[in-house]
Amino acid sequence: MKNEATINNGAKKLSRKELTFRMVITALFIAIMMAMNFSPLGYIYAGVFVITLMPIPVVAGAISLGPVCGMILGFVFGLTSFLQCFGIGYVIDPSAAILFQTSPLGTAFTCFVPRILMGLCVSLLFKALMKFKSTQKVAYPVAAVSGAVFNTAFFMTSYIVMFKNTILAETSVMTVLLSVLTLNTLIEVCVSLVIGGSIALAINRVIKRACKIA
Repeated sequence: MKNEATINNGAKKLSRKELTFRMVITALFIAIMMAMNFSPLGYIYAGVFVITLMPIPVVAGAISLGPVCGMILGFVFGLTSFLQCFGIGYVIDPSAAILFQTSPLGTAFTCFVPRILMGLCVSLLFKALMKFKSTQKVAYPVAAVSGAVFNTAFFMTSYIVMFKNTILAETSVMTVLLSVLTLNTLIEVCVSLVIGGSIALAINRVIKRACKIA
């Protein structure tokens, strides 16, 4: 019989040691994301485009630590994007200030909600794939790739809904935005597939070993 008390986490009971470990890893992910925001690693200029690698820690955390962590990291991702409206960050997307001036509420919604939903959906998709033996082998890569897809889909939907009655909904603006998102999504898919899934797998293995030792 284990001496450590257990805490009910939905259908699964986590030992205090595992819960603490998950909290520490979540805090580490947050610290990494904030460091990325104030370094060239978070948002990268590619000509006139700004490409972000922020979904990588969100995907890794959502897969390895569950939906709550995914949503928290998604919120942090949204925060780093929202801060650009005020010129805070290493790389500032010029469109951030324009969006905020057009609609502060719409900008806040577009920055936070899609990223929180991305973290949630990646985790739920991973859990669903792991339930069936036939899909367990592809659970990590599929969930990792889904992060870029969810992020783009939710962001674009939010943008259309929140800015449909503004000048930012004009055809020329939408064409440029779609071009940026397409390029960004392709890069996110490739990087998340290689890095995001691998990090999540490594963390899951460490958690399992820690639980066995406990």
